[in-house]
Amino acid sequence: MENTTVTSTQLVDSGKFVPPLMQRRASPEFFTAFNTLPAFCRVHAVARPSSDSEINIEVWLPSTAWNRRYLGVGNGAFGGSINYYRLGESLHSGYATSSTDTGHRGRSSDSTWSVNHPGKQTDFDYRAIHETAQAAKALIQAFYDSAPARSYFSGCSNGGRQGLMEAERYPTDYDGIMAGAPATHFGFKTFISGDFAAFQKRDGKIIIYHGGNDRPEANVDFVSNVRRRMGDSTAASFLQLYVFPGMGHCGSGDEPNDFGQWLRPGDTPQNSLFSALEEWVEKGVQPNGVIATKFAIDGDPRSAVVKTRRICPYPRTAQRNRLGGDSAAANYVCP
Repeated sequence: MENTTVTSTQLVDSGKFVPPLMQRRASPEFFTAFNTLPAFCRVHAVARPSSDSEINIEVWLPSTAWNRRYLGVGNGAFGGSINYYRLGESLHSGYATSSTDTGHRGRSSDSTWSVNHPGKQTDFDYRAIHETAQAAKALIQAFYDSAPARSYFSGCSNGGRQGLMEAERYPTDYDGIMAGAPATHFGFKTFISGDFAAFQKRDGKIIIYHGGNDRPEANVDFVSNVRRRMGDSTAASFLQLYVFPGMGHCGSGDEPNDFGQWLRPGDTPQNSLFSALEEWVEKGVQPNGVIATKFAIDGDPRSAVVKTRRICPYPRTAQRNRLGGDSAAANYVCP
């Protein structure tokens, strides 16, 4: 692989993976059941696309029951570490998956580094995500003797920004991108212009989501600008935005805030935006809203359902179908 060297490979038996000590504390929504993971091949690689870069990459390849999809996962905050929570979640759902430290280890909470090196930070981010996608696809081909049928990217906050940068700069890396709360105010320029023409022409799809209590205005304006520049019909053919009332940053809040941003086996396009994105990419079925759920314990579908709400793609809003009461999502439709 150009610019990239595999430094270790390991066959991890079913239920035997123990994650390293992670810098970021797990919130209730994060996947932590690592002892339930199936057997997989764990590959560590280092990419050096420039003389001053050292990008650490992990690629996890399920030994059996691969769903023939590749899923790259993004970083929160300023990156700086492998996202083991997302790797575990993706592998558990059957994906070959990858993560990167974006080329600067141990900087997850070090805002000073990013503020003082804005250009370098952004360059590391988008080069790292691209190099990781290239390495993962090469390893998938080698391991399974087959390329992935489809490739996806999912991330929130800085990870959402990474996804949009991928769509702009490397439009052939991914077929579908789910970008949560794309960061636009992290102390460095985002360098996201909204030029998705090449991504749209190759039939790529993007879903952006944002919490209503998380200052969504910047991304509402961003999507509106894309629609004005490309035309409503063209933009709608590949790009959707969902704003979730009462939701915080990437999740949380007292209102329905669980809609497929956390992968779970058995998700459907009706309750999971990620499943809806897959159906859009693979079957051409454009999403027409999603049912968000508020669980008694955030992120725990085993807990009681407190309430549900139907959320429509912006700028549409849900309307009563006159079949039931005011509270249940099933009694609303996206016009």
